[in-house]
Amino acid sequence: MKVFTLKKVVASSALALSTSTFAMDVTFNDKMWNADHIPEGQQCLDYGGKSPATPSMTVSNIPDGADSLVFVYNDVSNKRMQKGGHGIVSYALSEGKTSVEVPRVFGHTYEVPVGVEMVAEYRSRQGDIRGAYKPPCSGGKDHLYTIDVQSWQGDMMTAETTIEMGRY
Repeated sequence: MKVFTLKKVVASSALALSTSTFAMDVTFNDKMWNADHIPEGQQCLDYGGKSPATPSMTVSNIPDGADSLVFVYNDVSNKRMQKGGHGIVSYALSEGKTSVEVPRVFGHTYEVPVGVEMVAEYRSRQGDIRGAYKPPCSGGKDHLYTIDVQSWQGDMMTAETTIEMGRY
């Protein structure tokens, strides 16, 4: 199991600016997700995916007062699919939570688990199935997929950590 941490991040958003954010720890809960390669079957349906979904994760070291986590899914090798091109979802936090297990979000659907809310659907081409999360879909061209994990308190981002899902 790998733990990914960035030491200090300067974060900005359209809603707020924070110059003193810190990183959270994020761990994939399923061993098939190793941050090296996207697991077989977890690619998009166009390339043979079988019930593809995001990895379940444990996020810890969440700043006090955070009321939600936001997950920004990216293909950093494709400019059009960076900055949430594969979808953006949020996860509501119970008051005082500094560690939480976040469930998987299945691809190609608007149905999300309890506690998860779609912030922005993934960018798709005309005729594509739409939804909250688009699984890796480069056709095996060795694209790098990442998740920006952000904690929010109201309209201010309080921490951000970027983790690698793997290459496909």
